[in-house]
Amino acid sequence: MKKITYIIILLLIFTACRQNIVPKPKNFLDEQQMENLLYDMAILETMKNSHAHLLDSLQFNPQEFIYQKYHTDSISLSQNMIYYASYPKEYDDIVQKVEKRLNAQRDSMSKASALPSQSLGQQLESIK
Repeated sequence: MKKITYIIILLLIFTACRQNIVPKPKNFLDEQQMENLLYDMAILETMKNSHAHLLDSLQFNPQEFIYQKYHTDSISLSQNMIYYASYPKEYDDIVQKVEKRLNAQRDSMSKASALPSQSLGQQLESIK
């Protein structure tokens, strides 16, 4: 009888641990949207670090751009980040896809360095 009780308790513990306690956000971004969002954020952050004065002169706000493009706000974005972080495997897959895209972009920019450089406006257009 004790063995059956222990087995039932162990089964309950394992099934309880499998449930995710983080609810799906109201304004949910699927994996493809999340990948695109993280990619755009990385590109915009790089542009902000390397061309801050140009972005300022254009009065370009990267955060507002992201919110408008993905029809979200800071709270929804945070909720989506927390939701995906609660699924480490899926989140890691998304991040790896973003890294591959960034590496491919970097490689294509390296090859294009022999050509006249893209203007900041052309770079902004490429992520829209």
